[in-house]
Amino acid sequence: MPNAKHAIRLAVLLLFVVAGTTAFFWLADLDTVRLLARVDALLDNGETLRAKVLDYGAAAPLVFIGLQVLQILLAPMPGEATGILGGYLFGLWPGFWYSTIGLALGSWIAFAIGRSFADLIGPRLQRMKGYEQFDRLVHRNDFVWPFVFFLLPGLPKDIFSYILGMSRMPLPVFLFISAVGRMPGTLLLSLNGAKVYERNFAELGLLLLLCAVIFVPCYLLRRRLLGRYHVEED
Repeated sequence: MPNAKHAIRLAVLLLFVVAGTTAFFWLADLDTVRLLARVDALLDNGETLRAKVLDYGAAAPLVFIGLQVLQILLAPMPGEATGILGGYLFGLWPGFWYSTIGLALGSWIAFAIGRSFADLIGPRLQRMKGYEQFDRLVHRNDFVWPFVFFLLPGLPKDIFSYILGMSRMPLPVFLFISAVGRMPGTLLLSLNGAKVYERNFAELGLLLLLCAVIFVPCYLLRRRLLGRYHVEED
């Protein structure tokens, strides 16, 4: 009976994700979706994309928030690209908050899906490599490393949200470390996007230099952190 309840909960979650994805593609027309898929070429098609998204009026933030949620769950594009896109479309602070809301919602759903799978396959999960060590680490309230994981750029935070859902980490703690931990990087990406829109390339260059200074030591820590949590690199 407990497994049946967990299976129903998982089915409801997946149905919610499918319904949300369908609603996103219904709300955003095909041309907008194509432009969003080419967000890496922001300098080439940014004005067109910005006009199309803002044409949705009050629904424009919802389209972008939905994109951020899908970015967490399905990874259709790099999170760094969508973070820059938020600043480009809405400006620094609105872009930052819309990104933060979308990332928090997506992380929450990913955590819930991971928790549902953990409830369904608990005994088998406990035999997986590194799970016992990882779960023990989280269970004794050692949340510093998970917080650092979300804080540092260049790490697979989306996958980590699913993994933490399979641990005994309390949901409120996860929501705090995933939301707050992402904020500095999200703010920096939104600022970069705002500077791209303003065509302020001098300040953008300084920001990119700052990003490089931050990213290089983070990248050097990547293998250590991934190895600690037995997460495979992409």
